Formats: sequence, C-alpha cells, structure tokens
Amino acid sequence: MSFAGGGTDVSPYCEAYGGCVVNVTINKYAWGTLEMRKDSKIIIHSADFNQILKFSKVEDMSYDGKLDLIKSVIKHMNGEGRGIDIFLRSDIPPKTGLGSSATAFLAVIGLFNHLKADKKLTDYEMAELAFKLEREELENKGGRQDQYSSVFGGLNFIEFKGRDFVRVNPLKISPSSRLELEKNMVLAYVGKRDASGDILSDQIGSVKVGKSDVVNALNESKELAVEVKQALIRGDLEDFGLLLDCAWKAKKRFSPLISNKRIDKIYYIAKKHGALGGKVSGAGGGGHMFFYCKPNTEHVVSEKLSAAGASIVPFSFDEKGLVTWEVKEKQ
Repeated sequence: MSFAGGGTDVSPYCEAYGGCVVNVTINKYAWGTLEMRKDSKIIIHSADFNQILKFSKVEDMSYDGKLDLIKSVIKHMNGEGRGIDIFLRSDIPPKTGLGSSATAFLAVIGLFNHLKADKKLTDYEMAELAFKLEREELENKGGRQDQYSSVFGGLNFIEFKGRDFVRVNPLKISPSSRLELEKNMVLAYVGKRDASGDILSDQIGSVKVGKSDVVNALNESKELAVEVKQALIRGDLEDFGLLLDCAWKAKKRFSPLISNKRIDKIYYIAKKHGALGGKVSGAGGGGHMFFYCKPNTEHVVSEKLSAAGASIVPFSFDEKGLVTWEVKEKQ
C-alpha cells in the first residue's frame, strides 16, 4: 500500500526532481517453489494464469506474452542451464494495484538467489534486478517502489534520487500507533482496472513536455509523503488520514485516467460513513482502494462499500519482506 508519493518514483520525474514514497507491505504474498531436475528441461507452472510451459533448455525460451516474467528471471539467473521445475502463485490477482507483479518477480529472484553458493545478491541488488527486468527488458512501465518494498517489507520511507539511487528508511512508530493504524484501515477491491501502462504513459508524457499541472501535482505528492512520514512518527493518525485525502486529490491530477465515476462514487461513500481519507492503490483506474477511518467506523465503511459492490479484503501488515527456505527431500 502506497500512502503518499507514488508516481514520484517513475522516470523521468525522479531523475529530474527526486522522489520519495511512504508505503507498507501487507500479508498478501507471491509463493514460489523451485526444484532441481537431473536433465536440462525447464518446466514453468503458474497457478494464477493456469499455464504450464515446458522447454528442453533455457535457449528455447522466448518472450511471447506467456509467463514472460518468470522467463526473464530464468534467462538472467539460470545461466548454467540447469534443469528446473518452478511453480508460482499469488494471493492477489495480477494488475490490481498492490504490486503483485513486482512481488512475483522477487519471489522467483529469491528462489534462484537462495541456490547461490556464494556472492548472493543483497536486498538492494535483488530489488534493482526486478526493476530492470520488468521495466527495461520486458518494457513494462512503472517505478521502483514496489520492488524495494517487496524485498524489505514493513513500513518505509523510500527515497529516489535518479538513476539507480534508492534509499530505504524503515519508519519506527510506536506499537500502539501501528495497531491503531491497522485496525482503522479498510482495503477494498473495486473492480478490474484498465492497463496501468496507459495511465503511466500519460503521466510520463506530461512530465517530458513539462506540463505544469502534472509536475506540480507530483511535487505536491512528494511533499505530502514527507508530511505523512512525520504524522506517522509522531502518532497523529487523524492527521495521517487527512493527508491521505490530500494525497488522493494530488494523485488524480497526474492523469485524467486515474479515477472514474465508479471510483469517485466509492470514495464518496467511504468518506460519508467515516473515512478520513484514502486512495486508489497503484497506477489507478480500478483494482484496490484503501481508506483510513475514524476510530470505530471501519466496520460501517466496510458494510457500505460492500453494499455498493466492492469486495472487502481482510489484511494485516507484514514486516518480513522476501523470505526463502529449503525443504530436504526424503531419502
């Protein structure tokens, strides 16, 4: 969940002005399993897309729109041509604004990194590799925050200062503030979104030509990220909720494609029944929305959103980020 600053991590804005975001990871995961084979065959199984792909060797794989995410990691990290069986599934559907593609990238990268005998990639290196494979090799538009938050986990203030400079700053807030923040938040799926690339292309184009309204909105979003960070640190959650409302208003100015009548209606209903603020998660246009509610109104907001056709998604915050483990085979 990106509370504020999302969009300032996307080129060319971050190179020209520098960006920052405040976000938190939740307990929705991408799960991966990697098993070594005795031959050179590569078997890829995606539960999310209900696809199984089989290749005689790495060189036989090409990008054709079928599980290219997994293929790109295999091409990069399985240079020795080892035979593998790889399985991937996610708790959250793709393209719904909660960073599922970045999380899936990191799950697969983590599997291969786990196998390295030495010179394992650091958290920063894994996040940057996921970014480069998705954004540069596969040419999917977007920023860097999803990759870094997926690796590190927890509540973070992340700075972007152009090129590959990224700094992850964990936010230390009191246990009571963390619990209250989690209790008063509502996450809702509001429906399928259009391609996020169209929204980001519109935003990127506006920045490239120096469209003042969009650049000013991104500048404001960056300033709000700093204010959100400060509100969380001092435990002022009412101010945090009001700042979310400001962040949503700024975000809508990035592109006219970010919101629509349905999203505006959902937002109106949430605020009418107790939400102080909220926003669409991810690029916009649909997917998931989240809200911070006045204490003891979160259940009312959930009921009213459900009645309006949204699906409430239970969640809790996650602190761990990327985790890998190994299971010994039976002898």
